[in-house]
Amino acid sequence: MENLNSEDLCGIEPLDEGRFNDPASTSSSDQLSGRQAIVHQLVGGGKAADVILWRRRCVSCGIIIVATVSWIMVERSGISFLSLCSDVLLVLVVLMYLRANYAVFRKKQLQTLPELVLSEEIVNNAASSFRVKVNYMLLMAHDITLGKDFRIFFKT
Repeated sequence: MENLNSEDLCGIEPLDEGRFNDPASTSSSDQLSGRQAIVHQLVGGGKAADVILWRRRCVSCGIIIVATVSWIMVERSGISFLSLCSDVLLVLVVLMYLRANYAVFRKKQLQTLPELVLSEEIVNNAASSFRVKVNYMLLMAHDITLGKDFRIFFKT
């Protein structure tokens, strides 16, 4: 077996005989179904795939360290995650408000927000999906009240 460093192992797949396939030698016809596929391409490629596959070790370690420290801070502070998220969103809204007022004060124009338009098809699909879920919950509540589902009836 050839001498491989750890950065090369992320994109190399073992062959049947125990040898390794070099990603540079793979063709563009690599696909997921039945053929060899480079893991980097399966994850989506680019910088995000590099971070996920630990090719950019400093960034990957930084993300894990920041996530761990923030989790410990939330656990030690006793604040629920939902409260923390709402506080952060409130601070962001206040900062955006102050930024907009500062731009008016300096007579600078802010970038215009894109117009949000929902098509009728999207709204109808969302409404029908919501209707199905609500009907299912009402049917389940009806079965519970009539005593058809004894286990859930006694739990409530």
